[in-house]
Amino acid sequence: MLKLSCAFIATSLILTACGSIESGIPKEVGDWRVEVGPPGNEFYQAPVFETIPPSEDVLQLVWNIAPQHAKVSEWEQNVKDIYFIRAKARNEEYDFILGADASLFEVAYENDSTKIKEEADRLVLKGSKKSIELSEVPQSALQTISKVFPDSIPKETWIASTVSGERYVIVVGQTVFYARPDGQIQAAGLTSRGALNEVDPSVKKKNREEIVAEAKQKLAPYRERFNIQKRVDKLVNEAASDNGYRFVVIGDTRSNPDLWFNVVKHVNQLDPKPEFVISTGDIVRYGYTEEYLDYFIPPLLETELNYFVAIGNHDDGSGGKAFEYRYLFGENALNYFFDYGKCRYIFFDNVSKVNPYEESLEWLNNVLASTPKDHKIIVSAHKPIATVEKWAYHAWNRRNSDTFAELMSIYKVDHVFFGHIHAYSTATFNSVPYTITGGGGAGLHDRYGPLGNVHNYVICDVMPDGSMEQKVVRFYKKDDQ
Repeated sequence: MLKLSCAFIATSLILTACGSIESGIPKEVGDWRVEVGPPGNEFYQAPVFETIPPSEDVLQLVWNIAPQHAKVSEWEQNVKDIYFIRAKARNEEYDFILGADASLFEVAYENDSTKIKEEADRLVLKGSKKSIELSEVPQSALQTISKVFPDSIPKETWIASTVSGERYVIVVGQTVFYARPDGQIQAAGLTSRGALNEVDPSVKKKNREEIVAEAKQKLAPYRERFNIQKRVDKLVNEAASDNGYRFVVIGDTRSNPDLWFNVVKHVNQLDPKPEFVISTGDIVRYGYTEEYLDYFIPPLLETELNYFVAIGNHDDGSGGKAFEYRYLFGENALNYFFDYGKCRYIFFDNVSKVNPYEESLEWLNNVLASTPKDHKIIVSAHKPIATVEKWAYHAWNRRNSDTFAELMSIYKVDHVFFGHIHAYSTATFNSVPYTITGGGGAGLHDRYGPLGNVHNYVICDVMPDGSMEQKVVRFYKKDDQ
């Protein structure tokens, strides 16, 4: 638990009638142009289509690939003409993404007992593929593939080491299949979606000891810079007056290095500068040590920005235990809070497997209950609540969402920030305002109109009385003008 002095930072921030909404905000950075607007985006348009069960042709494709004893346990149609279908065989699950025309997009495998996962875009160990003749591929694998593509012949074949053992790699057109030595297809995907990606074996560890050892070796030089407690201490030591201050909120900055580097540069050029940045999570793709080193850390080393994270589901690393994340940011970097001025900032973990949700919710209740009466309350977490219906398709589960929303209402929380949905969206539920800012780099969602389906972050200016004024900063590629 973190606590900060109530003194305010000295700035000349108070923005009154003396300037426009874009004052002190660069209009471009790198290859991106920037537009700034007022807060608010209630727009939502769900995909309009009639949900119909998958056809026999679609199901036949599942049966052709999954083991003979597998049975379809569930299916969803969240997008027109696209199905998610799960075939379960005892402790094994085969997850399919298929077109309504029986086209194949993806096959993924997971074993509930061993916790082994096989996905086409993160399976082959770097440098392990060896070209082989078609005749060396198990015939049963080729027979399965011929049922999917009856008029096509594999154009490339390899044998490779993977995170799950030896696999045969068979490319037919733009589709890549991964087969076990006995011929069972374990994974498949499109080359355009990274199905031939290779993973560095050094970032895929088999046990906790190896993961922690690597993190300690490689992340140690950066712990002083990113440790949450030390960043809080830095804030309290610099706090000097109560003239107001600025902070920035951004989420889902993974998977887009060009935008991530330029967003950091843009935030660092704001005038006045933010005293801290709140991330609503998903700062890297999988949560591995190398990703923090190669992706997240470098641009921030060029700044003095205080960076506080609400952990995202992509940040929790191997087994969902966030070993790497906790080593870099500190053991108290999952559920934590600090008081700054007359505001309490609470960061809540609703994604990792480190702490049981019931315990985290109890912790949250206690922190909310202990907030000084004269303090505003700002809460940040990664997954949005399903209680807001327009977010329910990509949200925290309903039961925990309802409990969380009830706490926000009971304690009259002043604002809640989420990520996870890659867009900008706002809503008010039981008088509590909620904002999703998940447009920091990951692929954008398409349900929130021109103000929402865009890369973005939010500037928050806190006034001496604790009230908050927001601006939305949106990024567009210059070539798209």
